[in-house]
Amino acid sequence: MRRVVTLVSKEQAEVGHRFRVFSIPEECKDCRLYPVCMGRLAPGRSYKVVEVRPSMGQRCKITDGEMVPVVVEEAPVIGLLPLNKALEGVVVTFEEECAGCEGCPSDVVKKGEKIKVVKIVGRKRCRGREFAIVEFYVVSPPSPSGSSISATSQGPSRAPPSRRLLK
Repeated sequence: MRRVVTLVSKEQAEVGHRFRVFSIPEECKDCRLYPVCMGRLAPGRSYKVVEVRPSMGQRCKITDGEMVPVVVEEAPVIGLLPLNKALEGVVVTFEEECAGCEGCPSDVVKKGEKIKVVKIVGRKRCRGREFAIVEFYVVSPPSPSGSSISATSQGPSRAPPSRRLLK
């Protein structure tokens, strides 16, 4: 799916290596390499190294280890969706309908984010509801709150003026 060039440790710089970003350390945010390193990855998401590029000798501020440029591909997230939203190829809004159920991806996906379902892998019952177990990618961040209500122009109406009824 989405490919990104980022930096990983020399030990992780191997085609096929998979890793998950749990959180981004505060120390990283002050580093000059942050925009090309952790700044390109999203907490909670998993990645797979698909290409290793030549090292340029950068060193990690935290570990002092050598950092190597790689191309990573975001791995799909596996989680629960209501059956009516679980259609392969469809883009839907994640609404946390499965909150409280084991397998609900609310630790990885925020309410309101758009996700694209790529594969249905099973079914699960939780709290009296049926859910599909699906693989999906996050395709867009949640809309800012309140933006779903669009402001409309209050200009003159284009409707014809009402006619008086003749008696």
